[in-house]
Amino acid sequence: MLDVYWLLRVCILTIQHADNTGTLFAFAPEFYLNVAMNSYSALKNYFSPSNCMDQLPGYEDTLTQLAAILAKHFADPRIVGTDIKDSLMQALASYVCYPQSLRAVERIPEEQRVSMMRNLLAPYEQRPWAQTNWILVRLWRGCGFGYRYTRLPHLLKTKPEDTNLPSLQKPCPSLLLQRHMAELLSLDKDMAASFLNSVLNQLNWAFSEFIGMIQEIQQAAERPERNFVDTRQLKVCATCFDLSVSLLRVLEMTVTLVPQIFLDWTRPSAELLLRRLAQLLNQVLNRVTAERNLFDRVVNLRLPGLESVDHYPILVAVTGILVRILVDCERQGVSRAASVLLSDPCFQLHSIQHLLGEGETSPTAAVIPQTPTVHPGGPAERKHFSLHAYTDYIHEEEEQKVEQMLAFLTIESKQAAASTAPTSEEDLCPICYAHSISAVFKPCSHKSCKACINQHLMNNKDCFFCKATITGVEDYSKPTAS
Repeated sequence: MLDVYWLLRVCILTIQHADNTGTLFAFAPEFYLNVAMNSYSALKNYFSPSNCMDQLPGYEDTLTQLAAILAKHFADPRIVGTDIKDSLMQALASYVCYPQSLRAVERIPEEQRVSMMRNLLAPYEQRPWAQTNWILVRLWRGCGFGYRYTRLPHLLKTKPEDTNLPSLQKPCPSLLLQRHMAELLSLDKDMAASFLNSVLNQLNWAFSEFIGMIQEIQQAAERPERNFVDTRQLKVCATCFDLSVSLLRVLEMTVTLVPQIFLDWTRPSAELLLRRLAQLLNQVLNRVTAERNLFDRVVNLRLPGLESVDHYPILVAVTGILVRILVDCERQGVSRAASVLLSDPCFQLHSIQHLLGEGETSPTAAVIPQTPTVHPGGPAERKHFSLHAYTDYIHEEEEQKVEQMLAFLTIESKQAAASTAPTSEEDLCPICYAHSISAVFKPCSHKSCKACINQHLMNNKDCFFCKATITGVEDYSKPTAS
């Protein structure tokens, strides 16, 4: 392995010299980068994560130098080879999973760290975003709500295929890189809006795909002539679920580090982002918590390939976001978040109550669903989900915040129901029929609610109705009858 290590060192020195002299792209840069990535991968696979490369001379400097190269070139538009671009991204994703290599990233100059984070926060459209999202999640893992685990609760009794996998490493969050992310999103309002809209778009896509696939899986499982499902379909389904969870965690990280992106309505996109966030959170909660729903039935099948699909990872990720905006923020922000959440047509209080297992006949009924009861001729029956059951995963303080949030939403929902005046059909938005008309378009004077027109204008500038180009949107309130 020493030969491979010295080959890596030579490649690093060659790339550094070419970078410093501005001649890197004058002489087959992808060859040296590719050799460096392959050498690093070989060393990483040879040495166990516990030993890493500390047996090699000057390994800390080597890790830091390679980290600088990865940070500078993983998103370099001058590198066009698909294979080397993937190798650079995968190497950076692996770097942030292990404490020694993550600290090496933190040791590179601040300017390079900030540039790296700026590239990671570029909009997700039209680029391979899954690895980028994975990197951001690893920088957060260990800080999120109930997010300190190495393995999911329902998988503890199963033996992992390879304990050296990056996904099975202990959480090692980076507060330094989180701070850079917070500063970038706070100062650059346009970048923050484009990044978060892209994350919300991908979450909407990933979760919708997941729901569509589990519908097909359930239908296939119920057919008497075919009791199996295509392995590839199961893998894609599990991937969509994992992507949904990781996207939710990135949203949790963002709303924790920079809550004003959603709650400071002096920012141009804040209200729209909060409404989109509330809509997606309600949709996820309703799909996962409904009594005897499709999600429950597919999880109970315990099909090989869907091991990661379970209530805990997705419900805890959603809970983390809700707690941040409804409990941890200042009063005005909490009031805005509650108002938007409750005004969403999909909001159902019992979905929030489900998180604490409310409706159970006794507190002892809410146990960790690791030992399902099997009935002859049918899938395993699972106990009702409850955050109270996961005492090894969720701190007492976190449970108390969820209880506080539920009590707050219960009061707010009752007050909202009591104060809401009946709305005539002609006053409802003609697009969604859920909100009152609150915006008028210029110059055509057609109307809708703010949520519909704001979301529409993200991708289209034409009026819903007459196709005239919209030049402005003004607030609308119904004239008082004389």
